[in-house]
Amino acid sequence: MLYLVVAYAGVIALVFITYYAFLYPHYVSPLRALPGPPWGHILFGQFPAIIRAEAGILQREWIKQYGPVVRAIGPFGLERVIFTKVDALHKILVSDWMAYPRPGFMRNTLGFVTGFGLLTVTGNEHKQMRKSMNPAFSVSNLMAQTEMYYDSIEGLIEILKTQVEAEERGNGKVMLMYDWLSKVTLDIICETAFGYQPDSLHNPHNELAEAYEQILSLQSGPNIARFILFISIPGAMKLLQTEWAYRHRKWLEKFDALAPISPMLDSMYTIKKISAKMLQEKIQDSSVAISDMEAKKDIMSLLVRARKADLEKGGDHAMSDKAMMDQVLTFLGAGHETTASGLAWTLWLLANDQPSQSKLRQEVKELYENNPRPDYRSLKELQWLDCVVMESLRVMPPVPMTFRKAERTDYIDGVLIPKGTILHIPIRVVNTLKEVWGPDAEEFKPERWLNLPPTHNSAFSILSFIAGPHACIGKTMAIIEMKAVLAAAIANFEFEPAYEDQVAQPTAAVTMKPKDGMPLRVKLAGT
Repeated sequence: MLYLVVAYAGVIALVFITYYAFLYPHYVSPLRALPGPPWGHILFGQFPAIIRAEAGILQREWIKQYGPVVRAIGPFGLERVIFTKVDALHKILVSDWMAYPRPGFMRNTLGFVTGFGLLTVTGNEHKQMRKSMNPAFSVSNLMAQTEMYYDSIEGLIEILKTQVEAEERGNGKVMLMYDWLSKVTLDIICETAFGYQPDSLHNPHNELAEAYEQILSLQSGPNIARFILFISIPGAMKLLQTEWAYRHRKWLEKFDALAPISPMLDSMYTIKKISAKMLQEKIQDSSVAISDMEAKKDIMSLLVRARKADLEKGGDHAMSDKAMMDQVLTFLGAGHETTASGLAWTLWLLANDQPSQSKLRQEVKELYENNPRPDYRSLKELQWLDCVVMESLRVMPPVPMTFRKAERTDYIDGVLIPKGTILHIPIRVVNTLKEVWGPDAEEFKPERWLNLPPTHNSAFSILSFIAGPHACIGKTMAIIEMKAVLAAAIANFEFEPAYEDQVAQPTAAVTMKPKDGMPLRVKLAGT
């Protein structure tokens, strides 16, 4: 009898899988007539090709071949639809944003590393959280914080100078620039967000820096795919967040596919421990004399003060301790790695465009001669610096794609999208559409920002910071930080490719960091 029950259940499961993984997408789905690439792998569709390709490049070729709406088959018949037109993007990201939240796999992947804060919540919870955090990211606060960048920036410049000057032949030194940029951006976000000074630039064994280095070293397409597959198992994500999972993480190392999760758990335990300590110090600070607390300009002090004021007024929307903890993780995880990647790609692009680099050096040196620590307004007024940063973010966005999920059946760009469909927002593709930016759209040309094409849309022609209610709250902060670090680096050094025929090596994961650490030849400026 038991044998018959098991056999019957097996048949039902086989029928279910056959229908949804093969018959439905081929013969039933309302999306089946959409143009797109062939099926691909019999079980995993185009997914293996996507994780092997450079981030965004495969999707770019599909858009060129099939048009602005493309269907691609993923694992087990899962359909993904790519949209690039402004009207479609506006509907998904702005006008109907609550009907198109981030899918569960994306929220869990981001949440594991960056906490379940502003990056992962949606709907009314997101609205309230964003409202609470907006004042901390005001221009006036950012202007007050810019001075806080320079201890870290000057530390980076001094380290690079020491290493370059140690070379005897005067040919400069090949250095892994992403690694140094990751350290300086971690030090800056810790200082500006928490008033905490890890000084990872001078302390290579700082436990916070080492934890993030370990996590970032595991970032790859295949590892992300394995992680998503694992957390898709019911209860797996909750299990990973427990103390038990941390204590027994070594068990995962017995399975090749799960082995990378063990060091991730180890790193996140360290990061959460340090984050909890930083938050607790801020909460304790809020009980001291108000004049002392108000003197602190870091973001978390501003949020803690705002929460305290809301609670004293009897407000019922103040962030909980858990929500505050999630914001700490969000600032640390999202606030330094993406900026480091953006800076690394900017130096790479300038290393391969010496005229643009020389022009930028002339501009920033004139500023540095009179002001060794340029403030917010001074950096903002540098026209060519702005062109270089914006063009770099356009061509090599640190986050090359994002996803949404249809919570209802609806039409987008004239296409009937069934409830549950995954929508792929190809940021890097949208940023380099030739119908918007012209035939040289995929090339790095900072001068285009001096005379933007009439087809340019300020919200949807460059999606590096997304658009709509989920647009990056730290956009202005990230840009001004990039400008401050880049201006100092270019004023002091010349950057060239590390070797002949060097090519960019972006990762195909959540963020697009250089997988090789971005080796560049660094020389003292003017040598």
